[in-house]
Amino acid sequence: MIELLPQLMRGVARHESNALSRGVITLPQLWALESLNRRTDVPMHTLAAALGISKPAATAVIDRLLAQQLVTRARDAQDRRVVRAAITPKGRRILATIWAQKRRTITQV
Repeated sequence: MIELLPQLMRGVARHESNALSRGVITLPQLWALESLNRRTDVPMHTLAAALGISKPAATAVIDRLLAQQLVTRARDAQDRRVVRAAITPKGRRILATIWAQKRRTITQV
């Protein structure tokens, strides 16, 4: 496995052309999208904990995804101190495209 992993990584890099490989989104943004895809309306503090980053760092990740319309952000109806994030249909499409291409690429490599 140790010998195959570098070859696999080079092969993946050569064959992929998606939002992640083109630099449209970063790896932390991909992880955030994946986390939001698994649950709906995630409080920011929960997202930060899931990603293993600080709340301000999570806010910065979500700000960049929000600018690309990949997520939404809203205050909680019951507690206005709580901010929730959710993935948009556009975010789900990008995420699905990335994972589908990764599966195809790994199979080819």
